[in-house]
Amino acid sequence: MALTMNMDSKKAELLLRSALLDDASNVGERLAALSADIKVDDDGDAWITLDMDLWPEDKESPAAEAIAKMLWLEIDWSVTEGTFPFAWPSLSEHSDKTTTYFTMVLDAYGGQTPDKGTK
Repeated sequence: MALTMNMDSKKAELLLRSALLDDASNVGERLAALSADIKVDDDGDAWITLDMDLWPEDKESPAAEAIAKMLWLEIDWSVTEGTFPFAWPSLSEHSDKTTTYFTMVLDAYGGQTPDKGTK
């Protein structure tokens, strides 16, 4: 019995996002990879849009390019700004641990506690 991969756009998008995570070197870049807008169509094209406040505009993703090549996809890269959920996005460049990063965020916000939407 032969297994079939049943590759579709959602699986390709997941692989590309995972590859971006492979190339992320700090919390900000991982957040960029997780929040990236990734689209793949049936014609062999892929679009990846990253938040420029989190992913340096000149930084490439060799892992995403390698996955795209394996999937016979051509990636169109673009950037957006202003989608970061917290002020001071540059704080995320200073840590590779999310807990350390969020401690810095809390300190920057004056020790506020996270609002869970319950009042």
